[in-house]
Amino acid sequence: MTTFIHLVQAILSLAALYGLAVLLKWRKILTEDHSLVLARVVTDLCLPAVIFSSLSAQRVEAGDLAPALVMLLLELACIALAWAAASLLGFGRAQKGAVIFCSAFGSSTFLGYALILQLFPGQPSAMTEAVLISEIGVGYPIFILGPLLAAYFGSRSADWKAVRAASFGFFLSPVFFALIAGILWGVLDLPGPGNPLLVPLFHVCEVLGSALTPLAVLSVGLMFRVPQLRSILAALGVVVAIKLFLKPLAAGFVAERLGFPDLWREVLVLLAAMPPALLGAVFLRRYGGDASLASTVLLTATLLSAGTLVWVFWMIG
Repeated sequence: MTTFIHLVQAILSLAALYGLAVLLKWRKILTEDHSLVLARVVTDLCLPAVIFSSLSAQRVEAGDLAPALVMLLLELACIALAWAAASLLGFGRAQKGAVIFCSAFGSSTFLGYALILQLFPGQPSAMTEAVLISEIGVGYPIFILGPLLAAYFGSRSADWKAVRAASFGFFLSPVFFALIAGILWGVLDLPGPGNPLLVPLFHVCEVLGSALTPLAVLSVGLMFRVPQLRSILAALGVVVAIKLFLKPLAAGFVAERLGFPDLWREVLVLLAAMPPALLGAVFLRRYGGDASLASTVLLTATLLSAGTLVWVFWMIG
């Protein structure tokens, strides 16, 4: 019950920041273009800092990767399920791509880390597991499969050389280098923040990490637009059913059957219950898919996730 109360409090805090972003956009203090700048700051500075500081704080064992592998399998299952559902409903090629992206890939880093930081303060092991689940279970699929799927469902002919380059671009990103550096730091048992020479490094990581939550939520909030519900109801129904309900419930079921510790189970379910990832719309726009449908479904599902998150977490105890 205590964790449930903390979840409600965390969601309310994020909702307040989201509302502040919408207000700043309405007052024209910030614009939607600023969301792109904030997103780059989050992905190129804040996320790497959080990933490195979280993983370097403790040694990562092979068993710690189990929840990440569960998330990876869930991503692949959601792709197949969304593809089948979109085909049965008679969606066009471009619509299928939007539904698949929004149903399978979640905003585990962009919003997930922010929620984990709010929900598990002072528990570095929670963030360590969140990083492993997010980067291996979500990051690899979306950065590698994302461009390939977007090109397949796009209306324009794709340059497959560019598609492959985009797929493997993740391995040259600050996030990937922070992931590798953090794991090696812990495995090699290198000095931590207690070392006087390393205090500035870890202090900078702490400062950047504390900025992740407000910057991430402000970036998403600045993208808010009033959706045209009638034109997206069928697609939204599939996404809500698969992404916001089936995926987190399946994550909780599998975690319980595999005997995961409560902390692992809670982190896995929370990340599985995150709303659709922003990168889905970005990839679809780049390769000529239905980015407009993806964006509208994404924003609507993000609003609905404030309620579904609480319900799912209550269901899994």
